[in-house]
Amino acid sequence: MSSFEAFPTFADFIASDPELSVFRRFDGLSSRNLLYLQSELLDLQVRLADFDQEDLNEKNGDVILSAKCWETFAVRSEEHPRENERMETIRRIRVVMKEYQEALLLRNQVLKLQKPGDRVFGVFSNWFKTRKPFIGYGKHLLEEQNDFVALSAIEEQDRLSKIIHDLGGKILPGHRNGSSREVKYYSEAMVHKVIAGISIVMAALLLEGAIVALYLITNPNVRLGLIALFMMLFALGIGLLSNAKRSEMFAATAAYAAVLVVFVSGNLGG
Repeated sequence: MSSFEAFPTFADFIASDPELSVFRRFDGLSSRNLLYLQSELLDLQVRLADFDQEDLNEKNGDVILSAKCWETFAVRSEEHPRENERMETIRRIRVVMKEYQEALLLRNQVLKLQKPGDRVFGVFSNWFKTRKPFIGYGKHLLEEQNDFVALSAIEEQDRLSKIIHDLGGKILPGHRNGSSREVKYYSEAMVHKVIAGISIVMAALLLEGAIVALYLITNPNVRLGLIALFMMLFALGIGLLSNAKRSEMFAATAAYAAVLVVFVSGNLGG
């Protein structure tokens, strides 16, 4: 390992954890490259159209035959400057078209890559700012934070999971990376247990708390108000702490409300 911070140590740091595979995608340069290729193809298209127009005005039988027969055109392109120029234009179109279409497909794939999470990018940027591995233009790597992508596939997380992961380095037991003290490893199983525990407690509190409150309160109007309140708390909890879809939120809230209504329905009449 290098005794000073440079490309080798930065590479070792990135390789220390898959989540740290964070790189620039250069949106501006990529778009500009596509625009240049697109403009070159437009220019080539006009050139080819000019050749076609000249053919329409041509009375020479060989030229007409060349426009109709590839073999004749291929032979004439080796003998006549005009046909040779057309052939070179066609060959250039093949090269640029291939490069352009490949660039489009690659751009499409790059745009599907996720941005790094705040926790991961925080670790990444803190290491870079502290260690300063580059000089020259490389030292400006972090100037465009929105231009970074994470190569490691990140499983979609609900908000509660993201919070626990962000706090994991502070509240969960683990160990530091030997070469990069900025990185702390902790058990993913422990994270899942914490999330499961919090979810169970919240679900129990919302259900049991509502039942106890509705049992103790006998005023029908207050009971109806409590049902509405607990429904809002339940929906808020799902919305803030999960990644449930709207349809799933409506279904879960309706089921929760049904339980509460069934519980008090026998006594609402007084």
